[in-house]
Amino acid sequence: MRLKFSSFLQWRFNIFFCQKVGWKISLYYIIILGKLYFFVNRKEKNRIKGALKSVFADRRDKADIEDMTHKVFRGILLHYYEKFFNAFSSDETLRAFLGKNVKSEDLMAINQGLSKGKGVLFITGHFGGVELLPAYLATNNYPVTIIARFASNHLRERSMQKAERFSTKIIDPDNTPNIMREICDSLRENRIVITQCDEIDEWRPSRRNRVVFLGNQIHLDRTIDILIKRVGASSIFGIMHRDNKDQYKLIAFSWEKMKKQLQHSVNGSPGAVVMKLLEQYIYQYPEEWYLWKKYSVIERPLPYGIKVESKTSFSFLKPSLSKIS
Repeated sequence: MRLKFSSFLQWRFNIFFCQKVGWKISLYYIIILGKLYFFVNRKEKNRIKGALKSVFADRRDKADIEDMTHKVFRGILLHYYEKFFNAFSSDETLRAFLGKNVKSEDLMAINQGLSKGKGVLFITGHFGGVELLPAYLATNNYPVTIIARFASNHLRERSMQKAERFSTKIIDPDNTPNIMREICDSLRENRIVITQCDEIDEWRPSRRNRVVFLGNQIHLDRTIDILIKRVGASSIFGIMHRDNKDQYKLIAFSWEKMKKQLQHSVNGSPGAVVMKLLEQYIYQYPEEWYLWKKYSVIERPLPYGIKVESKTSFSFLKPSLSKIS
């Protein structure tokens, strides 16, 4: 079985080395390892290149696509670095980094959502510095819930301890009989539950609701709409935009701002609206989306009624405080 780059990064030597040499040097170390990884794994590299050509062939010229492709690979490696740093840096280092390098454009949408007392479903994507999002909100005294699956008991214990120090609640699907109830309970406790809307290969597709995403019509996941209707939580779309390698901006949209941004160009389904918003940012900043290797799932969407293999029916945020996955 081919070793995944994320699994390789979790080797004890890599953790020890990065913690010893410091995180600035670790960035270049991970970039070098990543380049070697893609040199060996040509199929994955070509799959990403093919996805970019498919999406941007009619939007950009050849030279622009080549430059964009280089930036996309660098963005993917920055993502791995952010996950690694987020998981294995000290609490003090992480808090200092977030305080210095992350800015928020407007947190009013979150505050207004929490003021209603029914929780906030914070919908994001595999975009920008998403791994920094839970910790950033937690350091700003927001009650955050994430859903995380762990590869070992050691990682589970480590993440639970760190989450507690960041006032973050983790729902572990492997030890949670009823995940939907846990999510609903967190929303009823007026917490911010973070989920991702673009894990398409893990969706339970809707029969009727569809949306055009990156040039392909796909059936929407039902999860977001069900949660909002069941609990009455406020829905917010947000991204952690990466300005450059160490500067980030949290951008959050209320439901009203979402519809205004799209100028009523999609139906009223929250799932469709957030997918179109994410699409706008992907077109504008393709280097910040790191699911290009899964574009083939979008190109060839499964017909309605075919169940996708998945342990859960949710598009969960990967472990942001413990595991590189």
